[in-house]
Amino acid sequence: MTKTKKIVGIILTIILTALLGLLYYSIENFFHSDFGCGCSSTCRVYYPVLTSRLVGYSMMTSSVVLFIASVWKFKDLSRWWTILATLIFSLAFYGNGFMIFNKGVCGYSLNKATFFINQTKLGDFAKSDGETINLDSLDAGKYKGKLLGYSFKGNKLKIFKIGDEPEVLSTRFLFWKIRNNIILNDFSYGLNSFRNFEVEKTKGHYEFIGGQGMTEKDFLDEFILTQKDLTINLKNKRIINHNDGTTRFIFETN
Repeated sequence: MTKTKKIVGIILTIILTALLGLLYYSIENFFHSDFGCGCSSTCRVYYPVLTSRLVGYSMMTSSVVLFIASVWKFKDLSRWWTILATLIFSLAFYGNGFMIFNKGVCGYSLNKATFFINQTKLGDFAKSDGETINLDSLDAGKYKGKLLGYSFKGNKLKIFKIGDEPEVLSTRFLFWKIRNNIILNDFSYGLNSFRNFEVEKTKGHYEFIGGQGMTEKDFLDEFILTQKDLTINLKNKRIINHNDGTTRFIFETN
């Protein structure tokens, strides 16, 4: 290869790389927007914090430079380095492209994405309007598999389901992390357990309905955000695993 052809090839490679960089920017911008989460301006997207993504950008940039230098044997660099460059880029693209998102104003479904476009639906919210559940439909088994209740343990988000095993979702991948408090700002309204007001017709009696496998601690952790008045002076507390696939937290107050 002549020196002129090599220079032209390098210039074309740099131009192509710049275009791919612009494409990446457009993809990230789109999927981090309201439109990108697949619904309307009422849905919510949760993606890694800026510090995590900045490290990811640095990794991608470094890997692209290494890839180009290896392809064109800059300073006699071996082309075997392209393998390492590709692995680093893929890792960074995965981390920056990890997202959790819920569709709808109160949450119609919960989804996760890797590489931005590889999207997996984790389940539908039992409370599609963020507030109510039809108890007759619940008894009839029409809510089986729907999401109701959650708990955080470190970077693990456990999402409880009606009549099914809970979904455990990590909010961290290596150094890429999503702030749990940001997720809680929305989940504490739409995904929390259901307060059965019918039981409260008897003064001082309460019942909260959550997904299969919820514990008393899971319910009380929710109350800190949603029912602060019900976090103290509780008596006759009971956890009942109901045959409709839900967990009932029943208690009384003074």
